[in-house]
Amino acid sequence: MCARPERKRAASCGSGFAHADRICREAIRATRVSCAHWKNSACMIVAIVQARMASTRLPGKSLADVCGHPMLWHVVNRVRGSRLVDKAVVATSDRSIDDPIVAFCDQEKVPYFRGSESDVLDRFYQTAKFHGADVVVRITADCPLIDPAVIDKVIGRFQEGGYDYVTNAIRYTYPDGLDTEVFSFRALEQAWHEARKPAEREHVTSYLMTGKFRTANVESETPVVPGSYRWTVDHPSDLEFVRKIYSELRGSNHFGFQDVFQLLKERPDLAATQTEAISNEGYYRSLYQQATAGPAPKRSLAQSQAWFVRSQKVIPGCSQTFSKGYTQFVQGVAPIFLQRGKGARVWDVDGNEYVDYIQGLLPNILGYANDEVTRAASGQIAEGHSFSLPHPLEVQLAEKLTQLIPCAEMVRFGKNGSDVTAGAVRAARAFTGRERIACCGYHGWQDWYIGSTTRNAGVPAAVCALTQTFRYNDLTSLRTVLEQHPGEFAAIIMEPTNFEDPDPGFLEGVKELTHKHGALLIFDEICSGFRFGLGGAQKLFGVTPDLACFGKAMGNGFPIACVVGRADVMGIFTEIFFSFTFAGEAGSMAASLKVLEILEKTDALARMDANGRTLQGGVNAMAKEAGFAKRIKCIGRPTWSLIQFMETDGSESPIMKDLFQQECLKRGILIQTTHNISAAHESHDIQMTLEAYAEVIKTLAGWMGDANPSRFLEGSKSRPVFRVR
Repeated sequence: MCARPERKRAASCGSGFAHADRICREAIRATRVSCAHWKNSACMIVAIVQARMASTRLPGKSLADVCGHPMLWHVVNRVRGSRLVDKAVVATSDRSIDDPIVAFCDQEKVPYFRGSESDVLDRFYQTAKFHGADVVVRITADCPLIDPAVIDKVIGRFQEGGYDYVTNAIRYTYPDGLDTEVFSFRALEQAWHEARKPAEREHVTSYLMTGKFRTANVESETPVVPGSYRWTVDHPSDLEFVRKIYSELRGSNHFGFQDVFQLLKERPDLAATQTEAISNEGYYRSLYQQATAGPAPKRSLAQSQAWFVRSQKVIPGCSQTFSKGYTQFVQGVAPIFLQRGKGARVWDVDGNEYVDYIQGLLPNILGYANDEVTRAASGQIAEGHSFSLPHPLEVQLAEKLTQLIPCAEMVRFGKNGSDVTAGAVRAARAFTGRERIACCGYHGWQDWYIGSTTRNAGVPAAVCALTQTFRYNDLTSLRTVLEQHPGEFAAIIMEPTNFEDPDPGFLEGVKELTHKHGALLIFDEICSGFRFGLGGAQKLFGVTPDLACFGKAMGNGFPIACVVGRADVMGIFTEIFFSFTFAGEAGSMAASLKVLEILEKTDALARMDANGRTLQGGVNAMAKEAGFAKRIKCIGRPTWSLIQFMETDGSESPIMKDLFQQECLKRGILIQTTHNISAAHESHDIQMTLEAYAEVIKTLAGWMGDANPSRFLEGSKSRPVFRVR
């Protein structure tokens, strides 16, 4: 390796390659195979370590000292520990600020290449081309705990064939900081030719995730909870964490991520210095910076309007469900009638296409018209689906539910969430001989519950008086309610979680108070059930209720719900009247069994979680970039999150919410305020959504500074049904 870099085509690189080496590279290039099966071909696997000095949050981090060596030294040497990497190369910019990185490479005999600072895609392409790469491994210099074994695992998956791009970071099952990306030179070259947007040029692999390439994700055999381990270096506290790890491991580079896990298990205090950060925040900032502010053009909604006029004459409210009605959207901008759906997308009666984040109000956990579920249901329907006697599918589905749900010893079925919450309440009243109910959350349209809300017209006052509400994460409010009428409560029914997780000990405290007062605990898991895991929130948080209600996602849109619980309590269903003509309808039973099978045997929930995290991170990072960190927040669990819109005083901002919805709708994003993620949402759907969000948030940043932001509204304001959560 020569001591000085040479200039070549407006870039520079380590130049100590012999003439024979150049000939060899040209020969490799000439004989590059077109087959996707690499392992039997003579291909060059080059790991390119992306490094620079001008980090926004931690300048100079690439060469920061870690146990006597620059951080980049550790990264390069750990990459060199890979069995499958032929060469490790550093790619840095041609700015003078990165001269120290070049000096480091010269001193350590590390090949390097210098290129554009802003067009990192070009820098990577030129680096790969110069060094004769057939396969590129992308590593960033802020990952000093990168594991050679993980690198080899990702390369090995790529070598199996059939992929253009393989990574372990589409869905995080490894700690953040073990990110490895492997892609073919051909894919990189295609991206180099086709990528046009600034964010695609700045972030090397973003174009590879647009749906044009064959991709795969590698998952850990011991998966971690996404976001639970942050081993990348972006902040001073991250650097301090890494220094402590290396110090405890005596500066050695001969350790893997499992060794770090073991160390953290023995010394949990070491992780205390880590700060919460948004993964890929730089990419979200780039999307925001490249976005163009301003209103999008309206879409044609003539047919929606025509159907709306017809519906007004024959359907009160023009919809069967309040939350699906026209009042929930900016009227004149939103479609009113949808014609069809497939996967994550829907088409309205005017032919406009949308990425749908409502998904039928949560049921479509696998997306619209899932082929496997459709075949299962239609196959049963072809043999009959509403029988004169019970069908064996009722038993099979009940057996499956008792295997999956902690509290489920016996099962009864209904068609809607309201059916089973009302059934659970009736059962609790019959079992305890009491009448009062305490509730927290939304529990359906039946009198017993809706009488406690502002939508209580038509509910007898005596019925309204029997249900009291309490506040989530507030045991004192529940205690107060129970003590006001001691010995009178049959049950406490609550959503165990929605957009706010329970405080430590809260659910346990609710259960203890409930039983202390002789009542039954009912978890309403209509929304959380199966979306937060196959066992529901009760399994997630480790608190088992007496009864629980499930629905929505269990049929992927087919109408089915259930109440499950302790056998002694469930036995009361033989005495109370809980009976429906269609409760045992076999088509929905078949659909539900297939849904549970898919959720159990595939990575559907993991993909949903990953995409939901990406959307959450994108919203929060872009809001921060817009100066709206306190006014726009995406909260909740990744598979079901809520975007909050607030005024400067912290109160809710209906106008900001409506303007956000308006501009999303015009850009092809169907949303109210939640991300109801389905397994059908693909990376290109998420990418399209993030680009739309960037434009919309940037537009709001201008509009909300206006004295009258309502003037930007292009239709009538939305009207909430009533407030629950």
